[in-house]
Amino acid sequence: MIMMLPFLTGALAAWFGMRGRRRLCLWAWLATLVIYAAWCKFHMTDALGLSL
Repeated sequence: MIMMLPFLTGALAAWFGMRGRRRLCLWAWLATLVIYAAWCKFHMTDALGLSL
């Protein structure tokens, strides 16, 4: 469910861009980037749970 958040903020940024709200569009893209970076850091630093 948490991976829907970047999709929603990206869609919101695209919507703001189409509406001509440049400042809100850039802030929404920045929020999307921060969410992706935080999620990638979380998944890159935890232990890989493989059962062999």
